[in-house]
Amino acid sequence: MTATEINPALQDGDTSTGPPASPPVAEPVETPRLTPLEWARRRRVEKEQQRTEAVRNRTKSRLHKLGRDWHLIDASAIGLGKRDAFVAIGPGGVFAVTVKSQGRNRVRLSGDVIQIGGLRPPYIAEARMFANLISGAFTRTAGVQVPVTPVLALAGTGLITLFGVPKGCVVMPYRELANLLGAYGERIGSNTIEKLASIARHPATTIDLRSDELSERYGWR
Repeated sequence: MTATEINPALQDGDTSTGPPASPPVAEPVETPRLTPLEWARRRRVEKEQQRTEAVRNRTKSRLHKLGRDWHLIDASAIGLGKRDAFVAIGPGGVFAVTVKSQGRNRVRLSGDVIQIGGLRPPYIAEARMFANLISGAFTRTAGVQVPVTPVLALAGTGLITLFGVPKGCVVMPYRELANLLGAYGERIGSNTIEKLASIARHPATTIDLRSDELSERYGWR
């Protein structure tokens, strides 16, 4: 028996008898280090996100006293990246709640203008936009108009001075949110509440839906 019969790899002038060579190993790519300024900015953003989520969760926990008839759904579950908002569905209706921290700053509210710590953030406009998005998504999926009430809940200990009520938006301390929602009474029945909660959790209700295909699959039953 010849060597080529024992090892066919020796044919055509191949004289290698050892194992095949290992492929070259790529050098690990080092992650670029952040500059002190970049690290400080990232850390500040992370702390702000944690503070925002903590305020939202604290507000939601205060609504547990309303009972099992109420459903609380984070905005992220409906395709929004808002960390400071959620939807409350219960006997009083559907409410789009946006939570903002005022800290110890005094709040001056005059119609659509809100002033906190000398600044005029667009909190009321944000609350209305969030409610409009939720109403549009619910209406598209359900096939019937679903009204949504915008609520701006302010978390903090500062005094709130009211010079005029904004139109179409409720502004109040987050500590009083449960009393507000409970005061709306029973405007919708338990079956409708469950239907609305089902819509909120259905994939067809996502805000960034590109087509109506999923909406057409969902039936209002």
